[in-house]
Amino acid sequence: MNPFPIRGVVEGFYGRPWSWADRERLVPFLRRHGFNTYAYAPKDDPLHRNRWREPYLPEDWRRFARLARRCRAAGIDFVFGVSPLEFRFSRDDVALLEAKVAAADAAGIRSFCLLVDDMPQRGADREFCTPAGADVHLVGEVLRGLRRLGPDRRLWFVPQPYWGDPAAAYLRELGARVDPAVGICWTGPQVCSAEVTLAHAREVRASLRRPFLLWDNHPVNDCEMRHDPHLGPLRGRDPQLPRAVDGIVANLALQPDASRIAVATVGDYAADPAGYEPTASWERALEAVTGNPADAAAVAALSDLACRSPLEPGRALDNPLTTAIADFWAGWAEPGQRHAALARMDRTLTALAGHADRLTGGLTNRRLRADLLPWSRKLAWLVGGARGALEVLHRSLDAPHDPAAPAMREQLIDDLQPARTSPYWVAGDQLERFSRACLHAAGAAAAAQA
Repeated sequence: MNPFPIRGVVEGFYGRPWSWADRERLVPFLRRHGFNTYAYAPKDDPLHRNRWREPYLPEDWRRFARLARRCRAAGIDFVFGVSPLEFRFSRDDVALLEAKVAAADAAGIRSFCLLVDDMPQRGADREFCTPAGADVHLVGEVLRGLRRLGPDRRLWFVPQPYWGDPAAAYLRELGARVDPAVGICWTGPQVCSAEVTLAHAREVRASLRRPFLLWDNHPVNDCEMRHDPHLGPLRGRDPQLPRAVDGIVANLALQPDASRIAVATVGDYAADPAGYEPTASWERALEAVTGNPADAAAVAALSDLACRSPLEPGRALDNPLTTAIADFWAGWAEPGQRHAALARMDRTLTALAGHADRLTGGLTNRRLRADLLPWSRKLAWLVGGARGALEVLHRSLDAPHDPAAPAMREQLIDDLQPARTSPYWVAGDQLERFSRACLHAAGAAAAAQA
């Protein structure tokens, strides 16, 4: 299977936009991993969306121009996006939109993206009979303006809706009326789709009357997903999608360096959909981004425990810790097996503590360490609490009348408080629950011995 013609990323999330330095540092990474497109469309750049009518400053355009030049030198097409929230279909708004696009063109940008996703559903606007009719008109206005600027300008369009029913009347009208030269973006059956099949893609293509662009919402982690790092590989994409899809663009995560792990796997899939193997690709990406096997192992351990993702529904608690905790309590239920169960669990927690220490203070890639710090700190708190609770439980067997036990218990409860209140998701707080269960079991064991 041939690679996708368009293999890209999009800074298209809600939340703090990346810095210009982060964007420029990404360009060589994209080149190394076979990408040829970088789209700019951060929802919370006010001049991109909420206050799109306001012009960028000359200093802003110089930065856009520099990034576009850097992309061009790396063989990457830079796409400038604008999302005209509450567009009024007036002559003034058309002129403002054209002015913004023309200013980007003057900065050396030749590819553009018009986005109307996540906007209030419109009814019939003036002479437009349908919401799709209004969007067809808007796309036409922008396309005519681009063609006045030159024949080589390209336009993408992100519609509303951009996911769901591939046979929707809205999509069929877009397909029938929007110029075939316009690339239309679609995220699949869901906003964040666990699976995109060739059958689904063919239905979308039939409605749109053209191959479309798969705007892939992985590894994006904005809005309600902001406490999940989304470090895992791309999964659930049909190897035959290039038969119906012109390109794939991965929506970046809020964390620039942590994004690279998942994005590298998107690059592997986009370059060779038929030969793509998620686990092997991910292992290569971990070493490439972290720089050494020990750091890669630590990040892999965190990823296992923080793997809540729309791409893998139901797998959030499918990790080695789940099995280790279940095995521990099975052993604890047999009085003759308790010390052996304690020893096994201590080895598990000691290994996790080593990973947590490396994640919080030892990762060679300092930017990656900073990106992952909220999750790494929570893991360190949780593992520290679990090891302390296991020690209390051990003492309840060997020293049930230890006078230091009450103070240890109280200190452990205090130490676990930061982890209990942290919103960052690490294995569903299994370790905090394990710690409290250990304290309950220690109390019961001590009472039985007394």
